Amino acid sequence: MTQSFKIPYNRLIQLDKTSTTPVYMQIANQLSNAIQRNIIPIDTKLPGSRKLAALLQVNRNTIIAAFDELITQGWLMSHPNQGTFVQHKKNQIQTKSNAFPPTTAYPFQVDNRLDLADHQHNCNYFFTDGTPDIRLGLQEELAAIFSANLKRKQHVTYFDPYTKKADLAFKKQVVNYLNVTRNIQAAPANILTTSSPTTALYLCASLLLQAGDQVAISEYGYYGSHVILQHTGAQLHPIPIRQEGIDLHALEKLCQQKPIRLLYLTVNHHYPTTQSLAVQQRVKLLQLAQQYDFILLEDDVNFDFHYNHTPPLPLVSSDRKGRVIYLSSIGKAIASDFTTGLLLAPANLIQELEKHKALLEENKNYFTTHTLTELIEEGILFRHQVKVNKIYKERRDYFCSVLTRLFGDRIQFTIPEGDLAVWITFTPPINLMRVRTLCMLNNLYIPTTLLYQNKKLTGIRLGFAHLNLEEIDHCLTIFHQACVE
Repeated sequence: MTQSFKIPYNRLIQLDKTSTTPVYMQIANQLSNAIQRNIIPIDTKLPGSRKLAALLQVNRNTIIAAFDELITQGWLMSHPNQGTFVQHKKNQIQTKSNAFPPTTAYPFQVDNRLDLADHQHNCNYFFTDGTPDIRLGLQEELAAIFSANLKRKQHVTYFDPYTKKADLAFKKQVVNYLNVTRNIQAAPANILTTSSPTTALYLCASLLLQAGDQVAISEYGYYGSHVILQHTGAQLHPIPIRQEGIDLHALEKLCQQKPIRLLYLTVNHHYPTTQSLAVQQRVKLLQLAQQYDFILLEDDVNFDFHYNHTPPLPLVSSDRKGRVIYLSSIGKAIASDFTTGLLLAPANLIQELEKHKALLEENKNYFTTHTLTELIEEGILFRHQVKVNKIYKERRDYFCSVLTRLFGDRIQFTIPEGDLAVWITFTPPINLMRVRTLCMLNNLYIPTTLLYQNKKLTGIRLGFAHLNLEEIDHCLTIFHQACVE
């Protein structure tokens, strides 16, 4: 039998005299927990009631009551003239020999389309589809504002989940920011804020689309958005992409054939090509939406990243008929934790979406929201965006110059006026999956979602913003070697 004196009961059992739980039950609960975890093994002889009472500095009758409780529960057994012993092995937590079940006992639907989203790798270098450089974030400003918010006692009123003071204050600042930067005349009632743009899209698609609805999308686009739209049961119809943007003649022909419920489109900096729809095309697109009675879901998550003084304004800034739903983000230039999804639409739709959002997201990110509110209100976010855009413009120019030097006329690309990536096509075509494998062998990771290859097209979207100039040189050198081998 295990020797009881080896177990430090006075450290194992910690009593809280201020607790409403009786002391004998505190002792019983902590002893049973230790037995379950095999800290006190089976067949261990416990100290006598006098000795344990002295160790824990409690009355002996308290120990007797705890022992009686554990005997009743089946954890202990008392043997006359021998002592009290641990028993009931079957109630202990299972050991590794009885590990957690490897599979479920019930079937469920597996979506293989989502396998592409798993981008785990061990490479030191990597390409993305266009993401900011977190090293350029506002670390000092964020730390100062966040710390100040934690210390302000008056902010306790903002925690009331029914007043939504923090959410309303944030929306008011977002309204001002969108008005200044994008000429969008909105009110707080026109804005839905979510933890990410993807969440906003999911909520919108779930509310507006039903199984069998006809949805138009661009021929090439972000796979995650297309999966969300398809998940509703809607039928997706790809529209060809031309040099000037989506083929509006093909879209109109589709509208004449089918009752299109919604068009999902990136008007500014189209994904993946980075091209923006021409002004004349935008006017025509709004006319088509009115004529054929479909919703225009405008994805513009990268609007803030532009490199000229007069970026094309979103469609929603010209919409007067309530046809456009505007999907965007704010805070992306700071850090991923501060990236907030925005959805702008007429107030009646936002009101309904807020109900659905309440089922998925509780307003628990008060400090993050309030910090972002102050960054906008003080003009820090706007100034930071201007600053990083200058850096990203330099990186874009250098990235494109290295591409030209290494590849010459074997590739085609247009220097993007906005966005954080470059769209590259190959002439003649090459095997992009083989290129990806060779790059990984040389410590450079390329996600499969950046590759676009079929009989008509061999293209790749490579992000440049997260790399400094030295890293751009290194990564493109590896990429070039993989392409020519």
